[in-house]
Amino acid sequence: MRRLVPFLILLLGAAACEKGWQPPSALARRQARDAAFKPPEVGIELARGKDPREVVRIGARGVVIGPSGGPLAWKFFAEPRRADESWYLLRTYAPFEETTAEGEISFRGHGKIKPSAAERRMILEWARQVASEAAGGRGGAAYGLVLAWHQGGSSGLCSDVVLYRTGEAVATGCGGQGETRGRLEPGQLGRVYGWFDRLAPFQAGTEGQENPGAPRSGSLDVRVIFAGQGARPATAAEQAEIQSFAAALFAELAARQGGPDPVPAPAPGAAAEAPPSRLLLPPSVAAPKPEEIGVQLPEKPPPPPAENKGPKGQQGQQGQ
Repeated sequence: MRRLVPFLILLLGAAACEKGWQPPSALARRQARDAAFKPPEVGIELARGKDPREVVRIGARGVVIGPSGGPLAWKFFAEPRRADESWYLLRTYAPFEETTAEGEISFRGHGKIKPSAAERRMILEWARQVASEAAGGRGGAAYGLVLAWHQGGSSGLCSDVVLYRTGEAVATGCGGQGETRGRLEPGQLGRVYGWFDRLAPFQAGTEGQENPGAPRSGSLDVRVIFAGQGARPATAAEQAEIQSFAAALFAELAARQGGPDPVPAPAPGAAAEAPPSRLLLPPSVAAPKPEEIGVQLPEKPPPPPAENKGPKGQQGQQGQ
């Protein structure tokens, strides 16, 4: 019987090796690595398209995207600010599910606000934008454009603002002050979506318009490009209303960084009803609180965890 003990130990050791047995230290390292690099928790799931259907799963750390039958790829956000936007959406709005012409969306937020129809659409448009960026591997500055407004004159000063379907607005100027971003308030989202769905695209503007509110700037040229998806041509009053809205949007964004010249002049023929005093959410609303930030992301996605490479393979990777 004593002669059989070494033989049995040898057999058990061989069986363990065949199953990819690893020393406890290597196993612990692998488990820690898998836990650190697991895909992000899903907060928004979007299914769209046909043959094959595309699945997009968005969390606070990144995106999992691919055909419904697989394989799915995990990617970090192409635009770093998407992480903050994801935090804002998931912590602000309550869960909902909706089927639209653009696909089915399942939103698993933890907030208390029940999103309105305009806010549900905004979340869908944001998810579509993130999906487009993940599929292309980079951000798309022109994706989902609603309108672009420009004002400039012979003095060399200029002002620009663009608005996207996600409700994000970006203002820039020629004074070298960079860009300022903001998000439309929910009520203004509905107003913009109404224009976008109802009106056909158009370009409009004025030339040589005097701007008494901006001394030293002289006359200014103003132009707006509206990328609507409706069928009805906009009336002159509607074009003027949209142009006035864009000018007010720029003015509100510019005020957040000191108000670069020139001050937008009111569009001639604009509707009698002035735009509301506030079009945008407060700047601090969309930024996550410090205690809500749970992870620090590396610059590049980590490699997938190694599978059954044995002690030597694991230790080799750890030493690199």
